[in-house]
Amino acid sequence: MHMIIPLEKPTLRRKDMSAVLQTMADEQIGPGVYTNTFIELLQTVSGISGYALALRDHVHALRIALASLDLPLGSKIGISALSPVMYSWVITSLGYEVQIFDIDPETANLSYADLEKASHAISALVLYEPYGNIPDYEVWSICSIPIIEDITESFGSASENQKAGTLGTIVICAFEGTGLVSTAGGAAIMTGDDDVAEKMASLVEVELPYTTLPDMNAALGVVQLNQIEKNIQKRKAIFDRYRLSLMKGKHSLFGIKDIDYGNNGYGFVAVLDAKPALVQQFCLRNEVSTAFAFPHTVIHHTLESFDEYPNAIPCVTRGIRFPLYPFLTNQQIIQIEKIIAHLP
Repeated sequence: MHMIIPLEKPTLRRKDMSAVLQTMADEQIGPGVYTNTFIELLQTVSGISGYALALRDHVHALRIALASLDLPLGSKIGISALSPVMYSWVITSLGYEVQIFDIDPETANLSYADLEKASHAISALVLYEPYGNIPDYEVWSICSIPIIEDITESFGSASENQKAGTLGTIVICAFEGTGLVSTAGGAAIMTGDDDVAEKMASLVEVELPYTTLPDMNAALGVVQLNQIEKNIQKRKAIFDRYRLSLMKGKHSLFGIKDIDYGNNGYGFVAVLDAKPALVQQFCLRNEVSTAFAFPHTVIHHTLESFDEYPNAIPCVTRGIRFPLYPFLTNQQIIQIEKIIAHLP
C-alpha cells in the first residue's frame, strides 16, 4: 500500500532531540545559556547585528516590534494583501489602522508603486515576504518609512545585492514547527537602530522572565541553525527541480521567476490556470498532498475586490503549494516532479 506524501514535515533529526533532552538532564528548561547562544548564532547567520530578543511567539514579537516604533494612536500601518490576518489583528489591537496594498507582480511583496501613491499617510510598514520572495532592494532602498521586515519565510533568501533582513528597521522571524528553523514555537526580534532598541528594552524589561524563549526550545534552534546552510541548499535543489517541471505546463510559478534569484526553498507554490479542486484531486489520486498557499490572508473575506488587489487575489484563490522539505526522498521528489509537470 502506497503512502500519500505529506505536505509538511518538521526538520527534526536525532541530534535535535538529543539537544532538547540534554537541557532536561541539566535542569535548564527555562531561559538561559541556550537562549543566549541561539540569539548570537541567529545574528551571525542572518548578518543582522544590534539589539536582539528571542520571545515565545510570533504574535508577541510583532506587537513589541510595532510598539517599539512609538507611533501615535491612529497611525496607519501598511501591509500587503497576502499578509497573514494575524498582522491586522495585532495592528488594530495596538490602536493603529491597517492600510492594505496590492502586491508587486514581479516579487509578490508589497507593491512599492502602490505605496508611493499613499506614502504620505503611512507611518510604518510590516513587510511579509512570502515563500522565500524578498522585495527589490534597488526600489525599496529609498523608502524613508520605518519597516518591520518579517523574514519568517524568507530567511536565507538572497538576490544579487541583498538578502532577507536588509530593509528592516526591525526584523522579526518566527520559528514554528515546519519553518526553516524550528524551536517548536517562538520568534526573534532584531534591530540595529539605537533609539528603537532603547524603546524596545524599556517595553520588555519587566516581562522578559515570562516571555523569553526557554532553553529547551532554544537548544533545538541552535542545532538547526548549525544545519541551516545544508538544509537550505537541499531545499533550493528541490525548488529548482520543481520549477523546471512546472515550466512544462501552463501554470505559473509564484513570486520571483528569475532563475538567478536565490530562493531559500521555504515552499513551492504554483498559481494555477485551472480550477484548484481539479488539480488537487489529480494530485491526491497520485498520492501527493497539496494545500492553498494563502488560507488566512487579510483579504480572505474580500476576494471580490479584484479592482483593488488584481495581483494578490489570483494568488489567494489559485495558489497551491506542494511538499518541499529536506526529508523528502529522491523517489518522492521524482514523484512530485512528475505530478507538477502533468498538472491538468
